[in-house]
Amino acid sequence: FASVRFSMSRNGGKTIVDDPPRGGGDNHDIWIDPTNPERFMVAHDGGLGVTLNHGRTFDQHSLPVAQMYHVHVDNEVPYNVYGNRQDGYSYKAPSNSRMGFIPLGLWEAVGGCESGFAIPDTVDGHTVWSGCYDGGLEIYDERNKHSRNVRVWPEAAYGWAPKDLKFRWHWTFPIHISPHDHNKVYVASQYVHVTENRGQSWEVLSPDLTKDLESHQQSSGGVAKDNLMTFDGATLFALAESPVQEGLIWTGSNDGLVQVSRDGGENWTNVSDNIEGLPQWGTIANIEPSRFDAGTAYISVDAHQQEDFDPYIYKTEDYGQSWEKLSDGIPKSVHSYVHVVREDPNKEGALYAGTDNQVYYSPDDGEHWLSLRNNMPSAPVYWLTIQDHFDDLVVGTYGRGFWIMDDIRPLRNLTPEVMEEDLHLFSFRPTYRFYSIQGIKTDGQSHIRGENPPYGASINYYLKDNANEEAKIEIFDGDELVRTLSGSAESGINRIWWDLSYEPSYTPKLRVAPPNKPWVPIRSEGWRPLVTWDLDLWRGQLGPRVAPGTYTVKVTVGDQEVTRELRVRKDPHSTGTTEDIEQQVAFGLDIRDQLNEVVNLINEIEWVRKEFEELTTRLEETRNEDQVANIIARAEELNKRVIEIESNLFDVHLTGAREDAFRNPMKLYGRLSALGSDIMYNGADFAPTQQQVEVYGELEERFEQTLESYNSFVEERLVPFYQEIGRGQGEVEIIEQ
Repeated sequence: FASVRFSMSRNGGKTIVDDPPRGGGDNHDIWIDPTNPERFMVAHDGGLGVTLNHGRTFDQHSLPVAQMYHVHVDNEVPYNVYGNRQDGYSYKAPSNSRMGFIPLGLWEAVGGCESGFAIPDTVDGHTVWSGCYDGGLEIYDERNKHSRNVRVWPEAAYGWAPKDLKFRWHWTFPIHISPHDHNKVYVASQYVHVTENRGQSWEVLSPDLTKDLESHQQSSGGVAKDNLMTFDGATLFALAESPVQEGLIWTGSNDGLVQVSRDGGENWTNVSDNIEGLPQWGTIANIEPSRFDAGTAYISVDAHQQEDFDPYIYKTEDYGQSWEKLSDGIPKSVHSYVHVVREDPNKEGALYAGTDNQVYYSPDDGEHWLSLRNNMPSAPVYWLTIQDHFDDLVVGTYGRGFWIMDDIRPLRNLTPEVMEEDLHLFSFRPTYRFYSIQGIKTDGQSHIRGENPPYGASINYYLKDNANEEAKIEIFDGDELVRTLSGSAESGINRIWWDLSYEPSYTPKLRVAPPNKPWVPIRSEGWRPLVTWDLDLWRGQLGPRVAPGTYTVKVTVGDQEVTRELRVRKDPHSTGTTEDIEQQVAFGLDIRDQLNEVVNLINEIEWVRKEFEELTTRLEETRNEDQVANIIARAEELNKRVIEIESNLFDVHLTGAREDAFRNPMKLYGRLSALGSDIMYNGADFAPTQQQVEVYGELEERFEQTLESYNSFVEERLVPFYQEIGRGQGEVEIIEQ
């Protein structure tokens, strides 16, 4: 059976097994295999424990179901996300690992523990303020990975009724770094506390700002007491200083009070009675002071613990003297109560709200609300943060970890004027030419793998009406066309990602089976791919990335056309110079163009081989053996010769299995692809080496020799053969590429 601990009896409950193996902690459920009682699973806050030997040992499995209380970000490029996870302690991880995915090995601890906040100091760039229950508070230094305990009152309170404590701390008590002075940090118990010396000392800034009802400060729990700062009903839950006016401080309690100080905490005003319809015991879940006006603030109120699941978001424009309810447009359900409301830092009146199952967006200060659910799983949205530089909406969920909505610029720029345009191209966020970094060697396969954002530039455009054709997206470098893409042409906001690369090299299309391997299938399209070893990793069929610079994006839908400039920035971690990168790109384009010539010749030869194959079949079906024996023999001889020529371009024995590459020597196509991969993707921002240039020169020379051999073959043997057997008289036709 399950409670906080996992317990087990092997004699019908008469006795409990002493100290059984850990099935989990804070357990939720047990499943026993009805066909095999040796196998059962224990679900707990940390994941899943699985036993195959009736509980003697357990394997623990972490799952992507993290319960995150809050989420904050720093200003790194790419930025990191921070938060404290229930039964998982504090975390920091990159929003973009530059590794293809975000492995578990990139997550770091940043002080504190499982509850509360983890907030980076974005001014000094190395400090994280991280909380814990029982008023726990640590300063984590990322430079040396050390934490210092700076809690306001380091007197352990486990087991004590809140009424008997000097300070009452919520499980997730507020922590707030002043937007005006990063050395000033606020925390809140039933009082507001402030430090200006990194926690060496603390000052109490306020009286008790809760209702301070002793009946709400008794021991918690049911049959057994459970005093661990989780259910006290007389603590501060929200705290924020205005980013517009220094010393304008707002607080919200978990017993329904909103208070404000306009003089740095010297005097406080209870404005709760001014909020019409405010649930009496609702938790003031968060306070969002406006970035545009000092007197404006938003609050979200959560009353679900009183069986009131309605959404409550209020706004004041006069320092709390009057309030307007903004949340009536959020559909009501058992999941509609609001955990957090956030104002867009770049657009006044644009709001984001996190309810118990999704994110909502209001473009007009709460008059209308739109669901931003998209592909997010249904999960309680506890916190929202906007990363200003990348314009990302970062979401902390209580059950599905962190989620990021990339590039919210189109939302904030979707004005009524834009919506009247037939076609509109939105401005671009900063686009970085990131290079991949080395992987985490100790990170194996894991259930927990974060996703990187798509690589490159987010291109967003609005269409007033559905179009009957795809949108054409063209990227230009001056007058040179770099890339052409196709995008959706549905009414509303459409998004496509450009991976910053030039047009890819052509695709080889093999139209016959390898010699003596007739069992190798040809696709229904009439060709099969040329698969050599790890070509999918080499990405030899992609063009090089563009150099840093300014490019023009043109979107065309029907007779509508819009353009806008896009700036591609250098990877800030790169040590290569602009000249190095330009040489690298130019060399990559040379390789791509040479690959195209190789592919053109492969595809032409494949048509010739296909014709020989069809010619033989056709003649055998329409003429008697005496008439065709000589022709077929000569055709087979010519086919052998063209295969000899083609075998200089690629291994003609490849069947589609990558392991085939080990059985025969790699030829021009594979070697050029490998060289291109080294230049374009597997290195960094450096000019080509001398040996890379020399190898390319040799490969180019070998191709010229192969092309000369093929041209001589066509002129001296293939054309005369076609003429002799009656080409152009319906018996044999050349299929033009």
